[in-house]
Amino acid sequence: MRAIRQLPLLVLMAAYGLAFLAQEKLFLDRPVSLQPVPTTAFLRATTGYLRQLTSEIAFVQSAVFLGSAKLDADRSAYAPVLAHNYKQITALYPQFIDPYYFAQGYLPHVSLELAQATNEILTTAREVHPTDLIFPFFQGFNLFRYLDKPLEAAEVFSQASLLPEAPPMFGRLAAILAAQGGQLQAAIISLQVMVKTTDNEVVKKRCNDEISMFREALRVQKAVNDFAATHQRYPGSLDELVPTFIPALPTFGHAFELTWNPPNVGLKRPHLAKAKPSAPLPRP
Repeated sequence: MRAIRQLPLLVLMAAYGLAFLAQEKLFLDRPVSLQPVPTTAFLRATTGYLRQLTSEIAFVQSAVFLGSAKLDADRSAYAPVLAHNYKQITALYPQFIDPYYFAQGYLPHVSLELAQATNEILTTAREVHPTDLIFPFFQGFNLFRYLDKPLEAAEVFSQASLLPEAPPMFGRLAAILAAQGGQLQAAIISLQVMVKTTDNEVVKKRCNDEISMFREALRVQKAVNDFAATHQRYPGSLDELVPTFIPALPTFGHAFELTWNPPNVGLKRPHLAKAKPSAPLPRP
């Protein structure tokens, strides 16, 4: 009796296997194309308890497509459909982890819009897997590297630093990105908290060194404020502050460099140049 009840599922799985083999042969014989899957609302209404299987079938379809795509294929032509599919797959069955990794690997560097779409997909991942540190790391990285939103990235890393087993790196990243966004005092407070709450002497030394550098940048911010009060305008560049408002601009070796985004002075890592999402990259 039990075998009879399971027969429809076995037939469905057999049909899925045959469809997969046929689709793979089709991809090999014809030019590759990717079709958008139906919306999550439609899939939920029609699949019922088979949501997991449906989402996995849709994911395999996309994986087969990616495996068949040529290395020199224009990602911008198919990436929007890929983003749509991953969004529907993760909304239909959010516990399915693989699509989150594929979305991060294939989408955010293609365009700003796809970087934002990836972070929306990763929001689902963080809701369903709240203690997994990799998903806030992906989100924070995308916000900083592709979307040029260091303060939002700092907030993501700050939240992640409170998670169980979060490494000190998350707190430091939050502080560094806050400093890049011009929130120097907030960055200093974050690092001071880390110094008081860690027993790791190496981490303490790094934090104290960065606190000293951030305070030097605050001196430049004060000079900017004094300049604005005197001239009723902000300086065109920080060099205008020298020597009247500050004897010389501080330097930070290879650690940081000053940034000027009126009215805020900030610090950024000199080797972390802003990415160009539109540039074509090799397939992972």
